[in-house]
Amino acid sequence: MVENRETSEVESHVDGIDIFQIHAAFCTIFSSPIRLQIMDFLGGGEKTVTELSEELQVSLANVSQHLRLMRDQGAVGTRRDGRTIYYRIANQKFLQGIQTVREGLLEEFKKRGAL
Repeated sequence: MVENRETSEVESHVDGIDIFQIHAAFCTIFSSPIRLQIMDFLGGGEKTVTELSEELQVSLANVSQHLRLMRDQGAVGTRRDGRTIYYRIANQKFLQGIQTVREGLLEEFKKRGAL
């Protein structure tokens, strides 16, 4: 574990930026169940706002608002095809992190007999 700590200390400041501050701000994106569901659906591939809205049963405006925040923070990227914008996960490690946390939560709930 010492190797991870040394790596963490070296990478904690890059070009004068505190990566822990950025990490904490980035993780606030995932404080919304809707945004977590968006990431889950995007794990299956690119989707339009309309497709996400229909899958989530949430208004287009609401989905667009969430996607704008997620795009601004770098969690999702876009691709334009004519007038249609497709959303995708910017980095698969973001989805892996979310899935790992969810798996850990399920394991802990099972240990406690909550599931």
